[in-house]
Amino acid sequence: MTFEELLDEIISKMPRYILLGDKEKVEIKKALYVYIILGKMKSTDERIYWGNEKSARDVIKQSKEDCKDLDVLARRKKLTCISISYLYKEILNRLGIECDVVNFDEHSVHVKNVIRLNTGRGLLVDLQQDLSNIQSKRKLEFFKTLGLDDFLKDHLLTYYLMQIGYVFDEQDYRNEDIEIVKKRVRNLPVKEVISTIVGSNEIFNGIQNMEVPEAYIYYKEVIDYILGNDREKDVYRFPCYILDGKNNPRYNTFCIFQDTGNHRTLIPYLYSKKHGRMLKCDLETLEGMQEDGLFFGSSKLSKGGIKIRKYIQDARVSREFREENGFER
Repeated sequence: MTFEELLDEIISKMPRYILLGDKEKVEIKKALYVYIILGKMKSTDERIYWGNEKSARDVIKQSKEDCKDLDVLARRKKLTCISISYLYKEILNRLGIECDVVNFDEHSVHVKNVIRLNTGRGLLVDLQQDLSNIQSKRKLEFFKTLGLDDFLKDHLLTYYLMQIGYVFDEQDYRNEDIEIVKKRVRNLPVKEVISTIVGSNEIFNGIQNMEVPEAYIYYKEVIDYILGNDREKDVYRFPCYILDGKNNPRYNTFCIFQDTGNHRTLIPYLYSKKHGRMLKCDLETLEGMQEDGLFFGSSKLSKGGIKIRKYIQDARVSREFREENGFER
């Protein structure tokens, strides 16, 4: 898809309700509509999160180069904050909305967008940071007003999102479903909490094909929110990768487990993009995947990776002992 084809598709599918209201309202709704459309289409390049310093620099350099060709940005699935902000800016500019890419921190490469409305008021938005929210239909966190004049209250933002078709009403956000699960696990034994969370329809239903970086953030934030600081401390999550033909890591899943202190009771879960959810695994299966080239953690120092490798080893030793001594497995 070229940039022009992407722009034509955005315009042709724009709901008519977006064009109702005064010019400022129309500008906000158009900006919000494009924000949601791109948020569902694009993903963060995982090397930004999990790559080493060299690969991160290479990604940033390539991202800046990509911004010179809008067709490249339109076609590429995985972008950085730089490339997705530039693509968003160019689309809004073509829709007659003033939008710029900004960096408010000279010590960081992270960029956002500032939208200047016809009234002179502004919006500060960060699409890359909202990708996981959009793809899981949660409330937006990074589409905000610029300055002290908070003219886009939560209820008004929801009303605009209803006109766009993102949600039906205020109860349609996935945040409401997450609250249901939080109440469900409140009095459960700790060992049952993670299995209940990741196995709940409210958590995984409708997020099939979510890319690994956004799914990782989604499950991390959901588990952190439901458990809180005290109960969450024994939960580990880490990316998993294989090496491609050029010996570069390709992060195609991640693992979550609650540390029980015993390999016999440990239950790991792996993310399946195909099924759009966390799937229960076992240590013997993980061992086989490890032998086939799956690495646990973004580095050898990953705490979760270290622990899971130890548990895999413990389970293997226990299995070999039982087999050697004729015990049932």
